[in-house]
Amino acid sequence: MERFVQRLDKAYEAIDEADYIVIGAGAGLSTAAGIDYGGERHERYFKDFIEKYGFTDMYSSSFYQFQTPEELWAYWARHIFANRYDVGKTDVYQKLLKLVEDKEYFVITTNVEHQFWINGFEDERIFATQGDYGLLQCSKACHDKLYENEELVSELLENTSDCRVPSDMVPYCPVCGEPMDINIRKDSFFVEDAKWHEMSDRYYDFLNGIDGKFVFLEIGVGFN
Repeated sequence: MERFVQRLDKAYEAIDEADYIVIGAGAGLSTAAGIDYGGERHERYFKDFIEKYGFTDMYSSSFYQFQTPEELWAYWARHIFANRYDVGKTDVYQKLLKLVEDKEYFVITTNVEHQFWINGFEDERIFATQGDYGLLQCSKACHDKLYENEELVSELLENTSDCRVPSDMVPYCPVCGEPMDINIRKDSFFVEDAKWHEMSDRYYDFLNGIDGKFVFLEIGVGFN
């Protein structure tokens, strides 16, 4: 235990003395913040889906091959609501912000729950490389515009019955007519819009502009 405390003290000292901090954040950070994809939280949001499909957690169920788009969007509306819109600020992210807010910091994250923005990290200091649950795109990436989905998610939730949504509420691309999809990196059709490229450019500009002591603070990043 003493050795662990010494390591923590050394890490805090490095952060305290740093002029620049690069935060690399993965799924473990959101899990620590309470956005758990299993257990009681999964059962609370997905009781009907668990009974019908035998789902065990929100991660594995996100790969389930639904037979109809009506079932698919009933599931994803619930998933997005649970992890993007029904969370709010979290203590872990608030503490992280307090740790770095007086520094020159930048966040690069694979997390898609929008927590860095929700908790007050500056927009121009965030690069979310893998997308955002709050955005939709054409599933075939026929164009690079992204669409906010909060209103659609709310309407789908209100009209879900027996783990299905009405057929006329399934979203389709306004340009090519193909199904819409969530803007998360899972295949070769992931859309990197103008905002994504702005975030990327700002990240590399930040790295290139480092002139002093810096710390790479990696949190919750696994081998995946």
